[in-house]
Amino acid sequence: MPRTQPVNPRYRRIYRALSGPDLAVSERVGMSLEDLGLGNAEASRADLVFGTYSPQGLERALRAYGLLQRVEERVGPVELRAVCTDPYRPRIIVMSRRFYAPVADLELRRTTGDEVGLGDALATTPLLYVDSLLLQHPGRSFDWHRPPLPGQNHPGLKLAGHILDVLLLMARRLGTEALALTPSTFSAACVYDRRFLFADGAAQGRFLALRQAGQHLPRWLHAWAVELRCMRDEQGQTVAFKPSPMLAPASSRLGQHFDANAWDDALQLEARRLLSLDEETLQRRFPWERMPPGPPPERVAELLGYDPLAPVVAH
Repeated sequence: MPRTQPVNPRYRRIYRALSGPDLAVSERVGMSLEDLGLGNAEASRADLVFGTYSPQGLERALRAYGLLQRVEERVGPVELRAVCTDPYRPRIIVMSRRFYAPVADLELRRTTGDEVGLGDALATTPLLYVDSLLLQHPGRSFDWHRPPLPGQNHPGLKLAGHILDVLLLMARRLGTEALALTPSTFSAACVYDRRFLFADGAAQGRFLALRQAGQHLPRWLHAWAVELRCMRDEQGQTVAFKPSPMLAPASSRLGQHFDANAWDDALQLEARRLLSLDEETLQRRFPWERMPPGPPPERVAELLGYDPLAPVVAH
């Protein structure tokens, strides 16, 4: 099984210190456990996110982990909103008061292993699934030190690893056995790769082959090369990134899925493929209209055949 980064030890200590009443806290003070819905009134729990978190409890937890403070260091004061039309399919938004735009926006739900391709005894395994995840700094623009990645409208916050750690701990608290998601782009998969593995071994192998093929490129340019379908196999055929579910196991039982010979054999078969960059296609398809103004760095300009006198053409 490939190695993934463990959850931050400090976060694990904070997780253990947070109790049920901390997470179900209400705006009102001096309330009993029964008033909070933590006594025998199970119906009241239906108003909590996943039957566990009040909006105030979510904010308390995020501040205990230091996440909201990290966000505020970047964008100023923020406001947390929990949209809970269905408490078991919540949308959690962190809004910047300065820019009046979301800096974090995620949608969550519970599901089971069969949805992400797990079979046999793991098909009914409970999972916490991240339907969507947006992290951005709406007050910043891109430059050639940090060009846009596919799918980005604003630079990120450089907090993805911290957010994922906290979501993995949330998955544990809710009694699920993994955090699951499906990256829509290769660049997103590269961020998640530190803590997640593809549920399908062949998908993990294809991802590793694509990553290996672009090691000589800047990360952002590698992402665009894959997005623009500029990677070729030894027969000259296009090799594209195909979205596929990824898992961060929260139990040893689910971790054994990635130790199975079948998963590893499928990985090895795909990872051995030798892929290469089609530079001519990259030059022809490169989205200059989405790039920052001014000339790119010399190495990038040479690779892309940059001509400062040529008009920008949308592809």
